[in-house]
Amino acid sequence: MLDPRFFEKLGPVSLQSLAELAGARPASGAPLSLPVEGVAPLSAPRAGALTYIERLPPGPLPQLPEGAVFVIPPSAEAAAVEAGVAAIVADQPRPAFGRAAKHLFRLRPPTTSEEWIDPTAEIGEGCSFGPGVAIGAGAKIGAGSRIGPNCVIGTGVTIGPRATIGGNCTIICADIGSDFDMHSGSVIGEAGFGIAQTPSDPVEMPHFGSVRIGDGVRIGAVCGVDRGMFGPTVIGNHCKFDNLCHVAHNAVLGDGCILAAYGAVSGSTILGKNVVFGGRVAVLDHAVIGDDAVLASGSNVLADVPAGETWGGVPAIPHKQHLKQIAWIRMKSGVKRRSSKRGKDT
Repeated sequence: MLDPRFFEKLGPVSLQSLAELAGARPASGAPLSLPVEGVAPLSAPRAGALTYIERLPPGPLPQLPEGAVFVIPPSAEAAAVEAGVAAIVADQPRPAFGRAAKHLFRLRPPTTSEEWIDPTAEIGEGCSFGPGVAIGAGAKIGAGSRIGPNCVIGTGVTIGPRATIGGNCTIICADIGSDFDMHSGSVIGEAGFGIAQTPSDPVEMPHFGSVRIGDGVRIGAVCGVDRGMFGPTVIGNHCKFDNLCHVAHNAVLGDGCILAAYGAVSGSTILGKNVVFGGRVAVLDHAVIGDDAVLASGSNVLADVPAGETWGGVPAIPHKQHLKQIAWIRMKSGVKRRSSKRGKDT
């Protein structure tokens, strides 16, 4: 279920209307008046919720909840009709889902009151706010927190005690633990970069999830942490980010992860505990990085990294192997390693 603190329900909308909004058509025999009022991932379909299937798995369809609605490709229509599944048929199910789903929910505005701090917000003892701070309805700010000028704390956001937030930050759709340290210009909880390509215009996929951040986390300046598509993007306890880092939608970071400047974690990537990024490290979406792994500066990680290993390079490979490759290239090219000794006149 979508969190009502962050999202406002717009439905229900009939299956027939959703098909029209999606630029698609109802499947043969689909119940046109069936009300749809939610969205769900394919891993957890439920009655009254819309989800999408881009391709059918081999074999017969599994048992699906009665009243669930699926956006399916034409190749799946016969199987859906035979199984009695309520469906919408689209040549490209993912963008069709994106077009339809935005008519079921919308993000609540960060603030709805004419007052800078909404009267329903809960402010702990000893908090201090800079000029221009806006705090939305139902937000909760823990005791002893300090929020810098021109920050926006959105509707329903919770922040634990002793937070320090620099100027010009925005936090929406998020639950944050204690002793949070966020530097100026960073943003938490905006929609992820989910783009469904079509023959005409790309479709931006709606993101109905949130961000969940543990205790003792540091977010550097000008960082971004995107909310998940259905569930939360998760940052574990005591993670530390340098400036200009980005964590994409649905990513999960274990406790104690460290990201140096320009670190980029792509969507649905999983980092174990105590993973370390050198500067300018980027990790492919859906990758799994094991506990205590180290990624050397400038790495471009395109595969899973086992626990405890150090990888480097583009694409990243085990670091010792990467160094051997560099040495071989230098030897073959005649490039000598630069001396670390500096001249007396420098």
